[in-house]
Amino acid sequence: MHVFVADIHIRPGIIDDSYRFITWLNTIKDNASHVYILGDLFDYWYTGVESRVDDVLMALESPRISVLRGNRDFLMTSTAMHSIHFIQKEEHQIELFSNSILLAHGHTLTDDDRGFRFLHRYGWPILTAVDKCMPAGIKDLLARFLVRSSLTIRPLHAGINENIAQIRGVETVICGHLHKAFMSHSLIVLPAFFDTQQWLVWDENGPRFDGLNI
Repeated sequence: MHVFVADIHIRPGIIDDSYRFITWLNTIKDNASHVYILGDLFDYWYTGVESRVDDVLMALESPRISVLRGNRDFLMTSTAMHSIHFIQKEEHQIELFSNSILLAHGHTLTDDDRGFRFLHRYGWPILTAVDKCMPAGIKDLLARFLVRSSLTIRPLHAGINENIAQIRGVETVICGHLHKAFMSHSLIVLPAFFDTQQWLVWDENGPRFDGLNI
């Protein structure tokens, strides 16, 4: 079986967040052919925060785990974490049980999200540049500010076109980002793990949501 999870939102330095995720991952990966983490594994990220989440990073060191970055942790790179398999693109296509599937966090797929699209196009390059030279304390304050303002950047009415798979030229799109579960043949939106403790399983019987609260 293949497992997909998104929006874990581990807060760096919060032991309970890390423990809950690591416990789940160690249990699930023993029975999974592959585990895909589709963005926002961390509530925020900047260069230098690695030491506060080293236990999580060690748990990700497996060839059967792939990490796709989200809008909260887009600054993660494989530069200092060679043992973790990062999906480099924001959208990544795989074949699964003879289905063409597009994986994404979801921030590149939304409609009616002009504020975030502006930040994505112009703000992210600036943040990437200053991340290399700004003191850690300032970066931490900036990261927390962006987290608090995320609802302004991503309005509650933002959604994803149910025909997005056809638009992208695949059979099914799997993503997170919206923090609400949805499943059709062509679009699967993952629930946010951090508050539902749910994920997606896809095996020979097809896709289904699974979780501790189901």
